[in-house]
Amino acid sequence: MIVLGGASRTGKGLISQELMVLLGIPYMSIDPIKMAISKSIPSYKLNTNGTSVAVSDEMWPFISALILNLVETNVSYIIEGEILPRHVFELANVHDVRVSSCFVGYKDISVEEKISQVRANSGYPNDWTSNLADSELRGLIKEGVQYSEYLYDECQTYGVRYIDFSESFEIGRKATLKCLFDDFQRWGRSR
Repeated sequence: MIVLGGASRTGKGLISQELMVLLGIPYMSIDPIKMAISKSIPSYKLNTNGTSVAVSDEMWPFISALILNLVETNVSYIIEGEILPRHVFELANVHDVRVSSCFVGYKDISVEEKISQVRANSGYPNDWTSNLADSELRGLIKEGVQYSEYLYDECQTYGVRYIDFSESFEIGRKATLKCLFDDFQRWGRSR
């Protein structure tokens, strides 16, 4: 199982799609699952606009059940989206799942520089930020920087990889692809 988590606007979806082609295994984003649960199970009070930590924790019962089912049926997947380092730790240490994971963020970049990067790289599928005013995007990026700092600390605590994209998307993309690809090749397809 491959898990790629991280801050919004780091390119997790693009990286997962590239990894899907390289490895020949399916990719699944947590975002559509989150929206399906929100719309189809209104009694489950999922706050889709909550913080990334809160949404990840609220989604974890569903995502962990999904991942454990995939493992039981011996199906390899790339899971991308709102998941936390402690969840990966739980998969590996409580459920004995062989999981290759990486968390990505941008804890060392200014908000204005990240806004500039996001604006320069708009137009991809699911680019919901392209219609945001700069003030709205600024709030999102501030939250992303804080979440990146949180992820970095959690990755240190749980011994999970964190790759920072502050310096360069391309450097971060290549490092993320390499670590996840290498792990998958080393462990094989039976995860």
